Amino acid sequence: MNSMDNYPPGAANDPRAPYNQKENPEVEVEVTVSITLSKTVKVLVTDYELIEDVDEDGAYVVKDFTDTNFLAAVEEQVILPQDASLYVDVGSNIKAANDLSGWHVDEIECIREQNYE
Repeated sequence: MNSMDNYPPGAANDPRAPYNQKENPEVEVEVTVSITLSKTVKVLVTDYELIEDVDEDGAYVVKDFTDTNFLAAVEEQVILPQDASLYVDVGSNIKAANDLSGWHVDEIECIREQNYE
């Protein structure tokens, strides 16, 4: 039989009942966020070798990027995520500026896309 408040018998004061559960207050905790990002970009480089060769079709030149420092080119020419806060107008969006600052690069790698010449 139901009581006058429409709760099942004995459920009105049961702390396990969903309608009696209380939310915990917010507590600030410190966490570490690790994100792996990647993006293909085009950069200008000059530190490559031109290898001239001749075959049955005639002379040709091959670009050898073996010793090219792609990472240096990217760091000079591309705004990387860890530097994004430097380009945010703090006056217009303080939260975005704060969220974008303070990131540390754990690892960075730059490789040449094979289909790009």
